[in-house]
Amino acid sequence: MNSPDTLLIHHALSLGASDARLIASTHIQVEEKLARICQDPGCPGYGQGANCPPHVMKPAAFRELLPQYPQALVFKFDVPTEVLLGDGRFEVARIVHETAADLERRAIANGYADARGLAAGSCKRIFCAEEKNCRVLAQKGDCRHSDAARPSISGLGVNFFELSRTVGWPVNKITRDSDPGEVPMGLMAGIVLLAPAFSG
Repeated sequence: MNSPDTLLIHHALSLGASDARLIASTHIQVEEKLARICQDPGCPGYGQGANCPPHVMKPAAFRELLPQYPQALVFKFDVPTEVLLGDGRFEVARIVHETAADLERRAIANGYADARGLAAGSCKRIFCAEEKNCRVLAQKGDCRHSDAARPSISGLGVNFFELSRTVGWPVNKITRDSDPGEVPMGLMAGIVLLAPAFSG
């Protein structure tokens, strides 16, 4: 019989992930300076959605939360650099968010109480780009995409480059100046924090 861990990894791969690994959450490094990059030099999604800075959980609070989750499932989608440099990255980011949310639900169903999915990218730009405001921030109701939108990995201060090295994933920093001919592939990724159900 497959363990819940194995089932989650298989499910991630069935959803199209290029790879998925189970790690100890102690491998997740959280740095305030990484979250500050969202503001300076700045991401166009900064301040626009409930899952991004300055509205998402601060890195210090996230660091305090992590010990409650002994393990984490990390997954990635390998993506051509030319896609990451264009508007196609928003569709990939949507898939990453939807995958994190799906895996979160699957984890809860398999005994991981309070599993939490995290994903790359700004939920406002991914799901509500055509909307004037984030409904949550405007205090006009619940999130329009609560079944899919998840907190931003970078907004929480997660050092995903270091995490990728720990896992053994080759990772290239893709910037607007990247040459797809020299760096043909990048990745987008997500994390699901896992805490087993209390038994006692």
